[in-house]
Amino acid sequence: MNAMVNRRQFIAGASAVAAASALAGTAASALAEEAPAASEWPAWLGEPPAIKDEDCVETIDCEVLVIGAGCSGIFAANFAAMEGAKTILIEKYPAGTGVRGSAIGAVNSKKQQEAGVYIDPNEIANDFAHYSLNNSSLDLHRLWTDNSAEAVEWYCSVVEGVEQVRVDLEWNMPQEETRYKCWPTGHGSMVDDGSVGKDDASAEGITYRLLTEAFAAHENATFMTETGLECLIKDGERVVGIYATNADGNYLRINASKGVIVATGGYATNFDMYPALQSETMKSLTGVVPWPFFNAQGQGIKACMWAGAAKDAVPTSMVFDRGIMRPDQEIGNPFAFDFDYFHAATQPFLKVDSTGKRITNESSPYDFLIHAAANRGNRAWYNIWDANWPTDIDRFHTIGCSTLIKREGTNQMDPEGIEGTAAIIDDFVARGYIVKTDTLEELADAFGFDKETFLATVEQYNGFYDAQFDAQYGKEPFRLSEIRTAPFYGVKLGGLLLCTLDGIKINTKFQALKADGTPIEGLYVIGNDSGNYYCGTYPNLAAGANAGRCVTFGMLCGRQVANL
Repeated sequence: MNAMVNRRQFIAGASAVAAASALAGTAASALAEEAPAASEWPAWLGEPPAIKDEDCVETIDCEVLVIGAGCSGIFAANFAAMEGAKTILIEKYPAGTGVRGSAIGAVNSKKQQEAGVYIDPNEIANDFAHYSLNNSSLDLHRLWTDNSAEAVEWYCSVVEGVEQVRVDLEWNMPQEETRYKCWPTGHGSMVDDGSVGKDDASAEGITYRLLTEAFAAHENATFMTETGLECLIKDGERVVGIYATNADGNYLRINASKGVIVATGGYATNFDMYPALQSETMKSLTGVVPWPFFNAQGQGIKACMWAGAAKDAVPTSMVFDRGIMRPDQEIGNPFAFDFDYFHAATQPFLKVDSTGKRITNESSPYDFLIHAAANRGNRAWYNIWDANWPTDIDRFHTIGCSTLIKREGTNQMDPEGIEGTAAIIDDFVARGYIVKTDTLEELADAFGFDKETFLATVEQYNGFYDAQFDAQYGKEPFRLSEIRTAPFYGVKLGGLLLCTLDGIKINTKFQALKADGTPIEGLYVIGNDSGNYYCGTYPNLAAGANAGRCVTFGMLCGRQVANL
């Protein structure tokens, strides 16, 4: 089966699973002399394809080869070309995924300076390391803090003022102290006419086109779409190029004299690889809305491992807490594509388990709640709120992509606002997802809660609101709410997978590392294919942290490899 699989095939459900299985099961390889015997490859990894030069219809030479035209790859290709290297950027699909529009995280950019924002690089770097229990590299975190401003400022120079695009900083953080630190890092792209979504007229569509045009403007630059990575080519211990597949299913050899940069976006939509590596997380998911879309099949990570690279040991995903479910729906199969997205689910309302007991501090990062629910046995959870929700969400003042209300110093183009959120809630009520009742007892019956337990939970929670003190879990007073005024609302929720964050171990030169920590010459890894940066969770209260890492490391890596 051809390794080229388009998005429509993925979304088709059953054909998607078959396609991903085919990708994960390609046969034998002679890439690396030290490669394990076929029987030693795990099933999800499969065996690298046995491609030879004589199988190829064409051989192409360059100095820097970048694989994947997403958030990292498009930056790496631009900066390699700007340095004068003969650069080829390949993308498996007709178009790459571009750059995250809602937020690109940076530290002490010009826009932050103009807003009077200063972030201590050591403080935020240590916060990130704290989230990973020091299983991440502080040196890589500092590489981001010290260079992210330059990457974002270059991005602004390319996209701002063109076709009504602008880049805004989210600097307005909650005035009250939060238990988990909020960082004003997010630089979001907007279109002044109010366009939203991801089509060609949106901010993400326009900025992607502008970045690809900037790359194509260099005489030494070539952009090859519908060209998919099959495996790496090694000459001794050094990676010297790749075998790829073109739109016709024919093999190509692409040589890269200075280096190969892998940026294919992780493995969130490899339906063999994800369940094998992240089965525990998968049990808490009701859907997958991956960034980057359905392109993240793990081929870059697999190719690096076939070439001898080591991968992060701890599986890590970026997960939203916004997967809305019908009351009778089961959790745990995100690839069934039977889910919907409820933006307001992130708001820190009372959240209970299947018995009606409160779970945790609802003001924590997205997946903290998901883990807390998993520890209760039934991995789904339930949001509970009342008629006063409009004043509650204004007071809650959540940040980043959870923002529902546009205010000064936010950078979401069109948050739903009160009226939009009300319309969404009404729609979900009509469709049988959100339950709306006149009494709390009816709400308990609708979800099968133990009525006595649930009513006691609500009474206790109302007491915390009255006292403005959460004696149970210590949630910030301004994020407490009362549940006394009908109508009452409840909804069953699960996690939504965005992307994977465990990847190939790298050093500060972005070189892929072997298990013994030594680099593989000629092989560089960035973006969601790269590791040593997260462990177990994503620090989502620094909006755009991952997109910021991607563009910054893309800039640095492209520039570095071009100058070898």
